[in-house]
Amino acid sequence: MFRRLSIVDLSRLLLVSILLAAPGLTGAAERVALQLKWSHAFQFAGYYAAVEKGYFREAGLDVTLLEATPGIDPLDAVLAGKAQYGVGTSSLLLARKSGKPVIVLAVILQHSPLVLIARRDKEFNGTQGIHDIVGKKVMIEPQSDELIAYLKQEGITLDRVVQLPHSFQPKDLIEGRVDAISAYVSNEPYFLDRAKLDYQTYTPRTGGIDFYGDNLFTTEKELKENPARVRAFREASLRGWQYAMQHPEEIADLIVAKYSQQQPREFFLFEAQRMASLMRTDLIEVGYMNSGRWRHIANTYADIGLLPRNYPLDGFLYEPQARPDLRTLYIALALLAAVSGITVYIYRINRRLSRALDESRAAEERIRHLAQHDPLTDLPNRALFSDRLNQALSNARRDGQHLAVMFIDLDNFKPVNDNHGHEVGDRLLQQVARRLQHSLRESDTVARVGGDEFIALLRNISDSPDALAVAERLAEALIKPFEIDGRAIAVTASIGIALYPDHGTGDIELLGRADDAMYEAKRKGGNQAWLATA
Repeated sequence: MFRRLSIVDLSRLLLVSILLAAPGLTGAAERVALQLKWSHAFQFAGYYAAVEKGYFREAGLDVTLLEATPGIDPLDAVLAGKAQYGVGTSSLLLARKSGKPVIVLAVILQHSPLVLIARRDKEFNGTQGIHDIVGKKVMIEPQSDELIAYLKQEGITLDRVVQLPHSFQPKDLIEGRVDAISAYVSNEPYFLDRAKLDYQTYTPRTGGIDFYGDNLFTTEKELKENPARVRAFREASLRGWQYAMQHPEEIADLIVAKYSQQQPREFFLFEAQRMASLMRTDLIEVGYMNSGRWRHIANTYADIGLLPRNYPLDGFLYEPQARPDLRTLYIALALLAAVSGITVYIYRINRRLSRALDESRAAEERIRHLAQHDPLTDLPNRALFSDRLNQALSNARRDGQHLAVMFIDLDNFKPVNDNHGHEVGDRLLQQVARRLQHSLRESDTVARVGGDEFIALLRNISDSPDALAVAERLAEALIKPFEIDGRAIAVTASIGIALYPDHGTGDIELLGRADDAMYEAKRKGGNQAWLATA
């Protein structure tokens, strides 16, 4: 935690800051290289901005950006010393496990852009969603771990599809040479849309698999030998990303003018728009990463047998606010004794620390929010709902009150995804979430627990007729068609209800009884509420 520093502390800190200032103040800029993970595109906009706006130069660094092509692995380039820094996927965690001394410095994309895109035409027009790819020709690029985990979760192992080497050419899907490809949601859809291809997008996030993307990394050797350079490189890079996302049109022009003429300006602006929803700079500052999210990634790898359970993250995640060596501070104190104007410096630094404290608290709050809420609908997630349910049960036992748990599952949601695509399906879920929220009291909770499933907690409910009345109000709220891109989309809901203490006294028991009741409502034809049996 930050604390307001004394004059002595600030004096020490000020001189250390002077002594450890950017290398460019005392000599020539240090030459370093960053290995990109693909060809020049808006995907690396922040680094172009850091170069062109002089942020690297101000940090005393002369940075070369190395473009990648198929077959070039940024990890290999960095470990071989061809670059000091690289942009990699979350598979860096696997590299760490295999003994490669990599350290993640910052996360650029809060959500991985990796998806599976399948043709949806007369030759590939099934009704089983992602299971339609079974037996089809599929191209999956290397390091698609979250996609493989998602397929495995859906019961699709790679031996159930016809795997072809990835050509990284969207025209292979457009012209029907393959049926499905792994792709970046920020890249290939641009070409598919221009070709007017009817396609379906499948994202691991619908299965609760949410990886980071485009992670900035280095090696233990670089951090040990050049800690100030690592810090300077990271800070200048993130400063570049902040600028790039605030000025996408300027950076798109820059890419066309200096880095790549392979694609038109409109392509880079398409990338920028898609990346904004992956970076979520509205919720969290560029570069922040959460050890809890990395634990989720590690657990997913464990699920598919690539990591052991509870694999330690020690040393894998960079800590940018590590405390300086106190011995250096004491030396700085002696050198600062004669410095005039120290009071002005103290005042300025205290103001900066105060601002940093406010920013840190805000960032921590955003991270906490992300860890407890569904990223699509912003409703509480399963973990937060569980906490609230257990607290409500404790209060109900103490006060002798009743409460209700509802399992809400949309009827006929799958055809929405199949016929209109996941993007429309996601927007429908967002509207459903808002209607459910507006139909409940402020003291109640509604959460999204995956796919088209929601659960609700009704505190202090009087009896089963009262609970059924609320369920009917929720069902009525969903009957009115949803307007999305000029389409009227209709869905209904099957709702299962369990009461405390009538149908159970523990959270797991209540949720199970509500789930069973929901499936009974489905069996009765859907679009109705069903009360658990005593």
